[in-house]
Amino acid sequence: MAKKKVKKRVKRAVKKRKGYVRKARKKYVKEIPETVIKKIVSVTPLNKAVANQKFVSLPPQQRVLKTEKDIAMDFAEKVHRKFDKVIKASILFGSQVKGGSDAGSDIDVILIVDDAAIEWDLELVAWYREELGKLISRQKYGAELHVNTVKLTTWWEDLLHGDPVVINILRYGEALIDYAGFFNPVKALLLKGKMRSTPEAASAALQRAPGHIIRSKMAEMSAIEGAYWAMVDSAQAALMTAGKMPPNPEQIPELLKETFVDAGMLKMGYVKGMKELYSLHKAITHRQMGNMKGQEIDEWQELAEKFLVEMTRIVGKLLEEREK
Repeated sequence: MAKKKVKKRVKRAVKKRKGYVRKARKKYVKEIPETVIKKIVSVTPLNKAVANQKFVSLPPQQRVLKTEKDIAMDFAEKVHRKFDKVIKASILFGSQVKGGSDAGSDIDVILIVDDAAIEWDLELVAWYREELGKLISRQKYGAELHVNTVKLTTWWEDLLHGDPVVINILRYGEALIDYAGFFNPVKALLLKGKMRSTPEAASAALQRAPGHIIRSKMAEMSAIEGAYWAMVDSAQAALMTAGKMPPNPEQIPELLKETFVDAGMLKMGYVKGMKELYSLHKAITHRQMGNMKGQEIDEWQELAEKFLVEMTRIVGKLLEEREK
């Protein structure tokens, strides 16, 4: 039932679009396979003259994909055959176009989907992601595909505001297949200096910068959190193996001393280190600390790794004693 509703909605949206399908019907170089998309969208010919590009007529098994661009074009053909007019354009972007790609570099492809004529709800989005994921997983190119999907209205909105990301995609990107026929004309305008970034775009870019710094600092703090919880979990595992009930994190140092330090199985330095890390964890939680040096983070991570080794050793020793 869900697929039927998706089919009907997309079909209605496509029919409403005036001039969307040409009257003269041409045949595909290779007929679209019997897929869900063939049913939800009326089968139309791929325009051979779109952006002066033609589909390769050789069967896939006979094609020789020598370059990253060949691979990207082959993938784009499969995407457009699968999704038909749902995809307005596929664009190759990244080092492959700039000419600075290294062996093993990812192939960056941007897919622009039509959200102007087609209403995308959660159901349709889930279907699209699932089908695109299947299509990507079936490819055996020997190079990693990095595929991004952008909504058509978002693309134009960002372009009108001179968004730096879209401008760079225009400057360095290359249209593989362009149903809508907008990419190359807009790119030509950019290269002729006819397009300018707006003050709003500059302001928006500047406003995004503090957010990046905050996320960077949060990443630092999350590194400390990771080290702390690694020590908590490994300590609780050792204490449970020793027959103790799992204690609260703040009780762990005292219980480690009673159970392992007093028995000569663990050095007191690890207990002190855990106390200090617990205090640091509480300071971060209460936002009393918002920044740390990289060297400090490295030291705490190193302590957590050594602590984990010690707890693993203790657990192994306790299990051996049980078996005797």
